[in-house]
Amino acid sequence: NSGFDLELVRAVSDFVSIPVIASSGAGCAQHFEEVFTATGAEAALAAGIFHRREVPIAEVKSHLSGKLEIRK
Repeated sequence: NSGFDLELVRAVSDFVSIPVIASSGAGCAQHFEEVFTATGAEAALAAGIFHRREVPIAEVKSHLSGKLEIRK
């Protein structure tokens, strides 16, 4: 829960030509912003913090609202 491994996610996304999904490590809404702004990840997931109700999904959505450019 200390955040995504930004160095690893960045290295993988720089190396491969397919979309990268960051997984494991999220502990708060800020961690999602960090992984999207500091790496080339196309998506990020976290199951544990949502299943254990440590962080509501709505909190993550609210935190990211207006902070990221949505690529289509």
